[in-house]
Formats: sequence, C-alpha cells, structure tokens
Amino acid sequence: MKKSFLLIAMLLMFGGSMFAQDFDLGVKVGYQTAKLSYKQADIKADFQNHLTFGLFGRVELGRVYIQPEILYYKNNNIFSLDATNISEGLLPGQHVTFTLNEANLQVPILVGVRFLDFGVATLRAHVGPTANFTLASSTLFDKDFTLTGTDGETVNIDHNAEAFDTKSIAWGMQAGIGTDIIGKITLDINYNFGLSKVFGRLNNTSLSNYFDFTNVDNTKQSMFLVTVGYKFL
Repeated sequence: MKKSFLLIAMLLMFGGSMFAQDFDLGVKVGYQTAKLSYKQADIKADFQNHLTFGLFGRVELGRVYIQPEILYYKNNNIFSLDATNISEGLLPGQHVTFTLNEANLQVPILVGVRFLDFGVATLRAHVGPTANFTLASSTLFDKDFTLTGTDGETVNIDHNAEAFDTKSIAWGMQAGIGTDIIGKITLDINYNFGLSKVFGRLNNTSLSNYFDFTNVDNTKQSMFLVTVGYKFL
C-alpha cells in the first residue's frame, strides 16, 4: 500500500509534465510546528528542529488542481514516562523522559480549488490524504538505568532501539490554505491530522515491566506545516 501511494504521487508529479497541458513543478521549504506563532524566536526554533523541504507538482484542471508533494523532514518528540518497577537507578513512580528522533518522508496528494484571484495573487484551499514514511528513528533517555541490576547493562539507544521502532508508515489527512504570487511563488499553511498511531503496542514489550506506555501508545502525528515554494517549471 505504501509503495503504491508513493508511486501514484511520483507519477502525478513527474508524469503530469508529459500528459497535462497545464502543469507546474517546484521546490518548497518550511517547517512543521505543533503551534503556529508569529514570534521570530519560535519560528527560528521550528526551522532548526523541524526543517522541511522537497518537491511539489501541480496539475491544473481549470480552477481545480491536484498537487502531489514529496517532502523530507526531521522531528523530535519528547515523551514522559512513569517508572512502575524497581531497577538499579530507577525507583517506582520516578519520572523519566525520552526523546524520539526521526527522519521522515511526507507524501501528501492534495486536491484544491482557487477561489479568489487578485491578479498578482490568487487564494486557494486544498485537502487530501498524506502518508508519512519513517526513514530512520532513534530513542534517547534522559538518564541510563539497568533492567537486571547488573552494572553496565543499560537501556539506551543501542540496547532497545528495536523496542521503540515507530511504524514504517503513518497515515493522515491534510487540509490548508495557500496563495500563489505572480504565478511563481507559493505560500501554504496546512494542518496534518494524524489518523494512525505512531508506535506499535509498547505496553506489550518487555520494557512495559518498568514503564507505563499508555500515553505513548496513543500518540498520533498532528502538526502544522508552513512552507514557501517556487515553481521552476
């Protein structure tokens, strides 16, 4: 399913130039954020932590358009855990956090409509499904601790990376608004509604003997996406 979705996006993006009479191809860059902000410090931090860039295509069908995108981005999510058992350096009820670092490929296929034309700029709205492919992931705890009481046997990125593997694909629905300026520059603000959970059932792994993963298991990826693009074709 995930390969088919990616193939459809690529065919729409690169095949559109051969078959569609009105087709655009461009690049875009931006950032993802949990909360929109106009403050320069917040925007700078989001660019540093959630930089997003890639290609987009657009097949024009009158006022309606189809826009597939292939975007690369990195993100990190911090989760809080409560210890539920005793191990060396970890007591029941102790609060521990871990950070999930991911490299992802986001592939939305959007259907939109232009509803206002001001000559030098047009306004549009779009919606469509998106697939988020996890290319690589790693997990870092805020401290090391042992599972068996044996010195040196710690839970960290090396020992339990497989336990924290995210799902290879997370589905979502994306909706947003955008503008085209002088026909070449694009500005979009989208929201990605996470439909599928990011993790498998961590509470079914051996680490559930030491942590309560209830909140983590219910995690879905929902973020704003702000991008600026340029049509070069």
